[in-house]
Amino acid sequence: MRRPEAPSVGILPISALGVAFFHYLTAGPSAVPPRVTFLSRRASAATDRWREDSSVRIETAQGRKDLPLAGRLAGSLPEAAASGRLPEIILACTNPDQLFDVIGDYVAAVEFEHREGRLHSGAARLPVLILCSNGIYFQRLRSSFIELLEESTLLGRLPDLWPDLMPVVVGRLMRGVTIQTALRSGAGSEAVYRPGQPGRTLLTGGSKPARSAAALQLSQCGGWFEDAGEVLPTRVEFNKALVNLAMNVFGQLASIDTGGRFQALTVGEIARQVPPARILELVTATMKVGRGVGVFLEHESPSAVLEELRRLLDSTAAHVPSSLQLLEQQIDAGTLVSGLASTEKWLLQPLQHYARSLGDTEAISYFEGIEGELTAAIARAAAAATKPR
Repeated sequence: MRRPEAPSVGILPISALGVAFFHYLTAGPSAVPPRVTFLSRRASAATDRWREDSSVRIETAQGRKDLPLAGRLAGSLPEAAASGRLPEIILACTNPDQLFDVIGDYVAAVEFEHREGRLHSGAARLPVLILCSNGIYFQRLRSSFIELLEESTLLGRLPDLWPDLMPVVVGRLMRGVTIQTALRSGAGSEAVYRPGQPGRTLLTGGSKPARSAAALQLSQCGGWFEDAGEVLPTRVEFNKALVNLAMNVFGQLASIDTGGRFQALTVGEIARQVPPARILELVTATMKVGRGVGVFLEHESPSAVLEELRRLLDSTAAHVPSSLQLLEQQIDAGTLVSGLASTEKWLLQPLQHYARSLGDTEAISYFEGIEGELTAAIARAAAAATKPR
């Protein structure tokens, strides 16, 4: 029997989540060890701290190792296309706000493939692009992707993609909703990355054949990836939003006291401090909006969804949520400022947008209230961090 060819995987960028994905795709025994490279955004080229002579410090239960980056940096998507190093699968792990840059870079790579004469011949190298950042954004990003492709056609950089090529290109865009945990301590090239316990990533969106193939390839490499099948991307995002709201938003509120003093809490500690009634209120409000946009069914009960949420939180009880990690790093570095981080923006503001579209004033008030509460807490922490000790 012929051995399957090793897939190539690109991780964009080097980040806590990205390094965790790298670790689990390469650390264990695998019949199909992948070829893994790291990618970057064109927008970050001037400030990118990683060079060929750099190393990434990874710490696991087995000890620490330094991963040399020589030969592993493929540049931005257009640069990788030009050098023939575009991977088959890309795991995008940027901040949610930066995903628009990633989409723009992907379109530039498609334009390169067209200039090389491969797009119409069917020989184009079009990677599967899996968006793994937290938040509720897939439908908006997908619409932006189509708009950028059509704009490129209008400007003469791409041929008319309808009706045949557009579904093929757009079918490469997928959502990867993950509960993979990770930790980064320190900053810059001196940072130490600590992958959490293996966590599942559900693939949704895109074309069925491409999604199924990506899930199989990544699983064969040792990662925990599953095909969500017919479940809508927005439904999977709503499910994960409940986890992130409970861990990251309520976690920050629990970790910042009335005087602005911050103490990092684990998921288990957050669950003990946040009243169960408040979690149920969150689930009920989120499901109400979700029913309005067709991602929750009428017969689904908040209590059943709450029970599933508790099981997910229990599985990561020892983990410090990513937003609390970032808050602690910013406080230590003296860089914390008032306002929401991008992860929280892409959770609370889409929910408010949906609530406004539905005319649900109660839901609007609820999610605006949480945003105001979190903004005030971060402002207290920022103010406390600037006070002399």
